[in-house]
Amino acid sequence: MSQIKKSYVDIPSGQIHYRYITGKGAPLLFFHRTPSSSIMFENMMLAMKGDRPMYAFDTPGFGESFNPEGMPSIKNYRNWLSEAIDAIGLEKFHIYAHHTGTHIASEIALKQPQRVLSLCLNGAAYLTTQERQAFQDNFTAALEPDESGEYLLVTFSLIKTLFPKFDPELVDLELRGALRSKQGRNQAFTAIWKQDFIDVLEKISCPVFVMSAEDDFFVEKVEVIAKAHPEVSTAILGRSRIASPELQTKKIVNLIKPFMKDSEKN
Repeated sequence: MSQIKKSYVDIPSGQIHYRYITGKGAPLLFFHRTPSSSIMFENMMLAMKGDRPMYAFDTPGFGESFNPEGMPSIKNYRNWLSEAIDAIGLEKFHIYAHHTGTHIASEIALKQPQRVLSLCLNGAAYLTTQERQAFQDNFTAALEPDESGEYLLVTFSLIKTLFPKFDPELVDLELRGALRSKQGRNQAFTAIWKQDFIDVLEKISCPVFVMSAEDDFFVEKVEVIAKAHPEVSTAILGRSRIASPELQTKKIVNLIKPFMKDSEKN
């Protein structure tokens, strides 16, 4: 029997799919990157089994969660996942988030400061207005299927570049995530480039831990955050590009476990 269970929770807009492991204590919630799903956190969940309850959510538009219509805002994603958290019955919790997930998690921490015990952000896009506009201007939308299937090879070639070396299992999982979330990827990226993450982080009151792989797109932003927010804990992880939760599991777990326990004492 699998140690990680799967389930759905109903919210007004549709169903949210999530993975979970039961336990005692304050829960740890996970929010994933684009274009993955909650599956990317299975290594961390198994490594922390017995430490506390854990819930990893599929963002709407990804994994097995519902597909949003139109172009959702970051607050829409915040509200949908907050509704899922409420429906499950979670009161106070820690959050660990990666890339796109960091933007959603930060909005939850800002909106519900009394409930978020700590916030761990991996690969946060701490960008100025000009930098966000540049990303938006250079964003390439997901390819539409073509009769020859060339879009599959082009997408596969892109996905390969997101890892420090070719890992068949990780590339396959990320490719399947990208193909499933064709519209979701466009929606999520559009939402995060419109969010003023610098302003949001400034207003968050819970303990915050920011980390990044040394070869991540946003690794230089860790130092920028550290200078702007001396109270924020920071760490640089080993080479893993976008896959540090999978490839740097032990180091991440060893960093966040004491951080969460210290946060619970405050």
